Amino acid sequence: MADNNIDPAQLEEVFASIDPMQVQMARDFLAQGGLEAFVFDDESSRMLGTTAAVPARLMVHADSVAEARERLKDLGFSE
Repeated sequence: MADNNIDPAQLEEVFASIDPMQVQMARDFLAQGGLEAFVFDDESSRMLGTTAAVPARLMVHADSVAEARERLKDLGFSE
């Protein structure tokens, strides 16, 4: 269930991909480590009829950006 109390202005992108499954996997890895992460735009490309139109984005709270990027880098996720 989505948390509707999240202010997108307080989030920063840490990973993006035209493959929404990769973004979901990255989110799951961060969640397993205790970092709250959110996927944005994962359905946008499909609505437009092309998978490369809008990449799915992984967002975290601004105070977690450095830790999230480091973890994603260690796991092989890079933009």
